Amino acid sequence: MRASRIARVVGLMTILPSVLVVGPARANATNAAQLEGLRLYEAGRFAEAIPYFNQVLQRHPRDTTILNKRGICYLRTEQPEKALADFDRMNLNTLRFMQGFGDRFGIFSPIYPEAFGNRGIALLMLGRDQEALESFLMSTRLWAGQGRFAPPRSHAGAYEGLGQAYHRLGQAGPAAEAYNQAIAIDPTDPNGRAGRGDVLAAQRLFDQAIADYTEAIRLDPSHSRAFAGRGIAYYTLGRDEDAVADLDRAIAIDPKFAKAYSYRGAAHGRRGQNEQALADYDRVIELMPRNAGAYKDRGGVLVRLGRFDRAIQDLDTAIRLEPKRATAYQNRGAAYASLGQFERALDDLTEAIRLDPENAGAYSNRGLAHYAIGAYDQAIADLSQAIQLEPRAALTHFNRGEVFARLGMQDRALQDYTEAIRLEPRLAPAHAAIGRIQSQRGRGAEALHEFDMAVRLAPQELSVYSDRGHARREGGDWVGALADYDRAIAIDPKRAETYLARGWARLAAGAEWADNDARAYLALRGWQDGLAPYMALLAVLGARGTEREAAARQVLDEALTHLPHRAWPSPILAYFRGELTAAALLQAAVGARQETEAHAFLGLDRFQAGDRAAALPHLRWARDHGAAGSIATDIARAILSRIEPHP
Repeated sequence: MRASRIARVVGLMTILPSVLVVGPARANATNAAQLEGLRLYEAGRFAEAIPYFNQVLQRHPRDTTILNKRGICYLRTEQPEKALADFDRMNLNTLRFMQGFGDRFGIFSPIYPEAFGNRGIALLMLGRDQEALESFLMSTRLWAGQGRFAPPRSHAGAYEGLGQAYHRLGQAGPAAEAYNQAIAIDPTDPNGRAGRGDVLAAQRLFDQAIADYTEAIRLDPSHSRAFAGRGIAYYTLGRDEDAVADLDRAIAIDPKFAKAYSYRGAAHGRRGQNEQALADYDRVIELMPRNAGAYKDRGGVLVRLGRFDRAIQDLDTAIRLEPKRATAYQNRGAAYASLGQFERALDDLTEAIRLDPENAGAYSNRGLAHYAIGAYDQAIADLSQAIQLEPRAALTHFNRGEVFARLGMQDRALQDYTEAIRLEPRLAPAHAAIGRIQSQRGRGAEALHEFDMAVRLAPQELSVYSDRGHARREGGDWVGALADYDRAIAIDPKRAETYLARGWARLAAGAEWADNDARAYLALRGWQDGLAPYMALLAVLGARGTEREAAARQVLDEALTHLPHRAWPSPILAYFRGELTAAALLQAAVGARQETEAHAFLGLDRFQAGDRAAALPHLRWARDHGAAGSIATDIARAILSRIEPHP
């Protein structure tokens, strides 16, 4: 219960406290303490007022006025246990009887209904909602007994407390009726509107809730809870920009408003602003160091930021504080999966499902963990269950499509990718995935259409440019492929595979510096890499293509030093060094792939040497008989398209 909900004190008790016989000096000291305490109280300096009220109560322990005010000070300083003790010391049952006695004689003492209301606030703060409800009910009855003498703001405040108690107890109808009563009694009190907004928002009546919050803000532009409530409603509706604006206002008004930080962190996270989200969750934990949900949320952000070890520490804390929170296990499972610890991930995600069998996210994450370890049937089962629980989750459809694609079930994969795009038309990876399948099926135009869409949606995504480059290469557009590979390397200059693709594209297109790309690949991966021999071939051909024989010889010398002499494609390197004849090279090739490479590289060597007549038969053999999908076949086709006239 936030202190801003405490009803304002509107009057002092008219019944005099018990009179004690004390000396003049002590009486004067007590009076001075009372006056100073009241002065500080009225100035809103509640913590400072408490010691002075303590002095008064030492001399007059039954002074109900000071007990009530000290209780309010304890509420304002978030000490509900002490506040409740003061209100209980007032012996409210006796005061209720005295109130009835006073009413018969026309004595007006608003301290009684206020005290029951304040006691209800303390009970709400302590989570004792049913007892709070009973206290607020008593307050509303006592205010009703005051008739026209009841101050509207305080009378309305009792109904507002009653509404909040009903709301916490899940009784939406009585809660709304209590707030309606509060608004009818005092239409100028923003708390009634804000409280009713909370009830409407819980019923997902967001338009009506937002209207109530907006009216509360009009009545009190510094009402932090109304800004927070409206911001949370906007967040739930997916209006993250509006949500952040309102939550910013709530936090500016009340810098200790933990719930506002929590939802602002969620909105930042959903917008991909993970560092801002992290800062908000840091603040929530600073304000509420035992809040398991805050550790769970911060752990989730740390997973997205790739800080997995720290994420696991937070999620361990969340689970220790609240062992039955399924989403904490779910997030920790995602962290373990990102670290490649898939067995631990599966254990956590299985526990998340046990705790919450309706948790679609846990099934989805477990499906991805099964996919990572090659358990494809289990992956499909989990992802299918996730889709059944949450059929509009576009990303889950996409992920199941990835599993089907890995299993070669292209039609099923296409169905899932297409459904993912229907649910989320801006899901770039789904467009790219369809493009890859269409490219594999030889449908170049359809593939390029999907890749173009993916590039428009995710212009900074490296893999999209690489995929489109491959599709353009397969369609014979080597210049277009080069442009895509250039863009991919600009995004991530440390990705070796893109240098490989661009190097071969440069060679096929007749562009310079294919050997530089081969060198870049070797610098990143080293000579022990499985493709290092092919990078040596590329470097030799790239250097010779620009008549840099010394550079080609240097590569051959390095290859001789670092690479095994017998394994394929070492015979091609031996041919380039002049250590093997063309006939011997062709005889060394075993199987369709090696034969394709032998003919293609023989043809390239002869073509670069200017012996077109010797080059053409080898290049044509690779084009016409070469293994499908081989880069050697593609390069032979590309060279022939440049040197042979079109029919």
